[in-house]
Amino acid sequence: MLPTVVLISVFTFVLLRVLLPDSIVNRILLTYGRTDPELKKELEKELGISGSLPSQYADWAGIAWFWGGPKGVLQGEMGQSLLSRRPIIQDLKRRVPVSFELGLWAQVMSVITSVPLGVWAALKQDKWPDYGLRSVAILINAVPGFWIAILILTFGAIWFNWAPPIHFKFLWDDPVAHFKIMLMPALIIGLTPSGGFIRLVRTQMLEVLRQDYVRTAYAKGLSETTVLYKHALRNALIPVITVIGLGLPGLIAGTVIFEQIFIIPGMGQYLIASVNNLDYPVIMSLNLVFGVLLLLSVLLVDISYAFIDPRIRFS
Repeated sequence: MLPTVVLISVFTFVLLRVLLPDSIVNRILLTYGRTDPELKKELEKELGISGSLPSQYADWAGIAWFWGGPKGVLQGEMGQSLLSRRPIIQDLKRRVPVSFELGLWAQVMSVITSVPLGVWAALKQDKWPDYGLRSVAILINAVPGFWIAILILTFGAIWFNWAPPIHFKFLWDDPVAHFKIMLMPALIIGLTPSGGFIRLVRTQMLEVLRQDYVRTAYAKGLSETTVLYKHALRNALIPVITVIGLGLPGLIAGTVIFEQIFIIPGMGQYLIASVNNLDYPVIMSLNLVFGVLLLLSVLLVDISYAFIDPRIRFS
C-alpha cells in the first residue's frame, strides 16, 4: 500500500506541475494585467511554488522536514489553499465526512435492493422475473445517473413545484433536514451500480446452487431458507463483496457531479473549484485522500473474506 500511495502522489504532482499548459501564477497576473517576470518570481515564492520540482515535492510530502524543512503530508500538514489561504486540513475535516456519508448511503441502498433482487432472479431462472430484472439491470447500467438527477430536478420543479433544499444542513445541526437533503442524491448515485450488482449476484447464485454441497444440504433435509442464505448466499457473496468494497471509493469520488447538482458541500464541489483555479495543493491532497480510501477498501475486502467464507482463514 505504501509504495502505491507514493506513486499516486508523485504522478499527481508531475501531472499538475509539468504537464499542465497553464499555472495559477499566470492566472493571477492576467487578472491584474501584469506580465512582469520579477513579480512572477516573487508571487511564486510567496505561494511556495518556487524552486526545483524535487524540492517542492519534498516540501509538500514532508520529506524535507527530516533535514529541517517544513512539515508536510507525512506530518499531517497538507498546506494551504493557494486561493483562499486556508489550511486544507480544515476544509477536508468538514467536507470528507459529507462525501463519505453520501457515498456510503448510496452503496447501502444499492446493496439492500440489488442482492435480494439478484437472488430472486437466480431462483426464477429463465422465467419472467429473471428476464424482467435482467432487462432493468441493463437499462440502469445504460442510463447515466446525472441525467436522471437532472430530469428529476427539472420535472419535479415543473410538475410538482419541488426542488431540493438550497441550504445544506449538517447531521449534527438538523438530522431531519439533513436526511431530506441526502436521500435523493444517495438513491440516484446508488442506482447505477445496482444494475451490475443484480447481474453479478444472479450469476454467482446460479453457479453456487449447482455445487455438490448445496445438493447435499437439500438431501440432508435442510430447509430451503437455510440452504439459500446460510450455505449458498454466503459463498456467492465473495465476488460481490469484492466489487462492493472496490466500488465504494469510486462512489465517493463519483459524487462530484451530484454534489454540484444538489449543492452539497463535499469533496466533489471542493475538487471542481480547485481544478478550475489550478489550486495545486488542494488537488494533490484530494487525489491522495481518494487513493488512500481505495487502498483501505482493498485491505478491508481482503480481511472480510475470512469472516464470510469459513474455508478462508488467515494464519
